[in-house]
Amino acid sequence: MDLLTLAKYVGIFNRQTQAYITTAFSSMDISFSECIFLMNLYDNEGINQEELSSLLFIDKAATARSIKSLEQKGFITREMMKDDRRAKKLFLTNKARENKADFYLLLEKWKDHTTKGMDEETKDVVFKGLQAMAEKSASANLIELSEYTKEGNEDAIKSQTE
Repeated sequence: MDLLTLAKYVGIFNRQTQAYITTAFSSMDISFSECIFLMNLYDNEGINQEELSSLLFIDKAATARSIKSLEQKGFITREMMKDDRRAKKLFLTNKARENKADFYLLLEKWKDHTTKGMDEETKDVVFKGLQAMAEKSASANLIELSEYTKEGNEDAIKSQTE
């Protein structure tokens, strides 16, 4: 499978996942991005906003907007750190804790739907493969990698044109 075909399918899956989460969580007034932050806070309570941004590869401004919204909706609280007054640690509220099982159930339902018909080995290969690709793409030096010289790329060009 070539890269564009893979990107097409990953894109479809991502957009449909966003649409599902938006629909499934709408009764709780939680957006897709807020859901992503909240689900990561369940596993990383006490993390600060900057660490959360880094963990998810999301810019600080987008993180701040979602965190502010989750705080206004009563799902999290922010506490200033004593050693750095600009940094704020993030904590779940009782409202977030009370809804945790429902949130995970909705996500599990989507995972079950999208992996229906796959055996456990196939699921494991797909998840591990996507994880490895995400980690490599996250650590890539994009400028260096995108430099193009015709010399040395003949094999890549040939394989794409055949």
